[in-house]
Amino acid sequence: MDRSVGEIEFAQRLVPDVLYPAVEAITRLGDVSVLVAVTVVVTVVLERDRALAFFGIVIGGFAILGGLKAALALGRPPGEVHLIETATTGFPSGHALGAAVVYGGLALALERGRRLAVAVVAPLVVAIALSRIVLGVHYLVDVVVGLGVGVAYLAAVDRIRRSGPERTLWLATALGLGGVFVGIVFGPTPRTACLGPLCLDQDTIVPAAAGIGALLTVRAGSNPVADHHLRWLVLVPVAVVGGGVVVVTDSVLLSSAIVAGIGGAGVTVLAGRGGALWES
Repeated sequence: MDRSVGEIEFAQRLVPDVLYPAVEAITRLGDVSVLVAVTVVVTVVLERDRALAFFGIVIGGFAILGGLKAALALGRPPGEVHLIETATTGFPSGHALGAAVVYGGLALALERGRRLAVAVVAPLVVAIALSRIVLGVHYLVDVVVGLGVGVAYLAAVDRIRRSGPERTLWLATALGLGGVFVGIVFGPTPRTACLGPLCLDQDTIVPAAAGIGALLTVRAGSNPVADHHLRWLVLVPVAVVGGGVVVVTDSVLLSSAIVAGIGGAGVTVLAGRGGALWES
């Protein structure tokens, strides 16, 4: 399916060569590693309820992205126009959708200065999306749909966020499990990995495992101090055992699920620690 309207060639002619390093630097702000790092830092720094709501929003957004990539599995532009390396499918743009969810979710999570945050975040997210076209790894429709899905998801989940942070984690887990099902139905995908007879898409199993780990950790109790200590007592041995399994196994699927689950639980344990320090 040809999705091109000549936008890549136009963008690459329009942008001077000297600006390509800046374009690549902008696109890196939408890399998964950067978005995960931003998510962890924001979750730790924000007040606890806002932190948990934000974390759930991000997990749910990545679950939607993984499910769409698995279901549609559309290719990227031809390799000769690529200015950077990439390995996943092309529709929708993960950088556009992920940046919209993470940076847009951060703006929603702020108690004060939300309008200013949106004014800063909106052009940043658009710049990240457009950088993908300039670098030749996405068509215009890819980034437009990525941005549209991300913004629509934020608008829908904002209502749920206001009714309680735990509900965003329930939603994230449900979306994650739905993504896993989509990966099975439309698999195998370019990201499918197997553990014996069980084959799943890695990009859908990760948000599902992270959501489950986070939700189970939050459900440990209701007293913030007791919860914090209890969750550490549960998380540490689980992390040790899970880490041992990751070390001895050669299964990418199992390793991804364990790391994501422990990571989701760990971030949830740390949620609001920065806000608590500020308030003390």
